[in-house]
Amino acid sequence: MSADESPERTVFDTVVINYFLAVGQIETLIGLCGHLLVPRAVFDPDEPDDLREEGMSELRRGWHLHRRRARGSDIAPHLKARAHSALPHFERLPDLVGQGKLVAVDLSDVDLALYAELRDATRARGFGLTVGLGHGEAAVLALCKSGEYRPATDDTDAIKVADQLLPGVVPLRIRSLLRLAVQRDLLNADEAIAAHKAMKLFGFWDKEDLSF
Repeated sequence: MSADESPERTVFDTVVINYFLAVGQIETLIGLCGHLLVPRAVFDPDEPDDLREEGMSELRRGWHLHRRRARGSDIAPHLKARAHSALPHFERLPDLVGQGKLVAVDLSDVDLALYAELRDATRARGFGLTVGLGHGEAAVLALCKSGEYRPATDDTDAIKVADQLLPGVVPLRIRSLLRLAVQRDLLNADEAIAAHKAMKLFGFWDKEDLSF
């Protein structure tokens, strides 16, 4: 499956949503897909906002991190500046859900069994990993095993597992999504390059700059 086929049936992990959200490009991703499908491990709109952080969905945990850093008095200036920049975009999460732009997808019992397997370090060794996948990545791949969805992830371990678990399916990565946004005239090349650079400043690891 090539990068320009059916992004509308894509289910997203935390890495991809996090960086598009942090740099203010979440509407570009929505423009590509119509709405963004995520497992509840990535964002659960029904969980209370005052949960212990280890029990939160991953995007909510990131939202709380930006909130703490933006308001903290002993935060390094560069981290505080990043948090101030990202926080307004993360504060949009409930509105995105309310507008139907961000949709939580529930795992079936079959999905949950595979999710548990992918989270388990011992079983993950069968895929060549030393540790299990993270919550969001495991949930995304479990949902995609049925063939109904295509994964969007930039997690190296998740991509390694997807190669074995989902033969013939190429996960959508941040680079391919930005290129697709340019192909569909949602961004021009300079805007896509600037977004990619901004993501790297927020911590996205990519050994090369985006170019066209």
